[in-house]
Amino acid sequence: MTTMIVQHGVTDYAAWRQVFDGHGSSRTAHGCTGVQVFRGIDDANAITALISFPNADQAKAFASDPSLKEAMSKAGVTGPPQISFVEASN
Repeated sequence: MTTMIVQHGVTDYAAWRQVFDGHGSSRTAHGCTGVQVFRGIDDANAITALISFPNADQAKAFASDPSLKEAMSKAGVTGPPQISFVEASN
């Protein structure tokens, strides 16, 4: 399993969340198996999303999908996101 970690700020969490949830079909189309969203303690508009995929190829394909950039822009993401990929180590 590969997890894509996305960190970025947003102008308004509620507006961002609506777009994020609406973009779920794209995540699913790329094989997404689960999502966790976290908000900053000191800044509730600082978002960290953990998005799980069966493998790195699917995670990277989702990250490079043009619809993701469009959704982030529509959702009010401030600045470029930090995106990294990790795999569980047992």
